[in-house]
Amino acid sequence: MTVLEAHGLRVELPRGWSGRVFKRDAGGATLHAGDFRLPLEDGEFGDRSTSTMPAGASFLALTEYRPGAGLEPGQGLFAPRRVPTTLDPTALSSRGLAHPRPGQAGTQHFFTVAGRPFCLYVVVSGPRSERRRQLAVIGHVLRSLRVHPAAGSPV
Repeated sequence: MTVLEAHGLRVELPRGWSGRVFKRDAGGATLHAGDFRLPLEDGEFGDRSTSTMPAGASFLALTEYRPGAGLEPGQGLFAPRRVPTTLDPTALSSRGLAHPRPGQAGTQHFFTVAGRPFCLYVVVSGPRSERRRQLAVIGHVLRSLRVHPAAGSPV
């Protein structure tokens, strides 16, 4: 097991997984994790990572949004108040992908935890018969996730 902790996020990754937590100057925290080697540089939703995914691989990106310009934590799209830890394999589709690629399916979930609004983006590759197994491991990773209030947050 590997523990990643930075920018108010803490997660435990299973053996064989790689990941990182980073924050761009004007943005919030982003966590990338996958059961394959991730590129060192990537965008918030892992375009480079997902373009190199081998068959049967799993990837998740947890990206924090900055409140303002109509985005209010806990409201609208970000109303759910917990990390989704049980993902439905039937919710995965090519329509859930930021960049559709053959053999991949994905989903997105928006929520607010510790006063911080996030998007969880999950991508799996390989046969449909593997999705339950892949999502079970992703659920294990998500159950280990801890989110701390942002510095200066009124939460």
